[in-house]
Amino acid sequence: MWRMKVVRHKLRPQGSSLEEFKFNRREQERVLRQARKDQQLVSKRRLQGEEEEDGCMEAAGGLLSKEEVLQLFRGIQQAGEERVRWLRSLRKALRHRETQLLFVKLENSMHVIVGLFSGSNAIWQLEAAYCLHELSHSDEASVALACLPATPYLLTYLSGQSAKFTELCLYTLGNLSAESEAVRKKLLSQGIIPALASCIQVPLQSCARYDYIWESSAR
Repeated sequence: MWRMKVVRHKLRPQGSSLEEFKFNRREQERVLRQARKDQQLVSKRRLQGEEEEDGCMEAAGGLLSKEEVLQLFRGIQQAGEERVRWLRSLRKALRHRETQLLFVKLENSMHVIVGLFSGSNAIWQLEAAYCLHELSHSDEASVALACLPATPYLLTYLSGQSAKFTELCLYTLGNLSAESEAVRKKLLSQGIIPALASCIQVPLQSCARYDYIWESSAR
């Protein structure tokens, strides 16, 4: 009888052990909550209404071969209305991880995209921005690094006069910085904090007025 009491006493959790168990459980729950919060912060962001727009666009085809990606790259180097068509086809194709990797490895591919993005033709600039936005969804750090030449322009356009174009640049920058530590460091050195502050200060009425002008020129 005495031995049973001793055994039960040993099986009964000590006060300090119980408190330690409760503390560890609370700590695990805190870590899980923080992990979920971090995941939400770094998750890839798409523009609001992008899914609706996708429904109006021709569905993207299957995976492309290297030759087909090369053909798209040659197409966007054409001038005139044909360039717009090729850029839109490239934009849809870049939703595939394999195509993203193939495209950024092509010689001068990002140089051409950044050139169109920083150019004066509004519709070419917009389509190039969408191509960069698609690339920013990649989980490959190499793709994010390939987009680095575009970051100075992305930051510059944060203080632009078009709210919609600014939003596109913001989403692209957010996606790129979420994937790569090197991109985050580069953006900090390029002045992303002052650029974001300037972006916040742009009057909404002014943005709305320039949105109308910008969209009209892009048609």
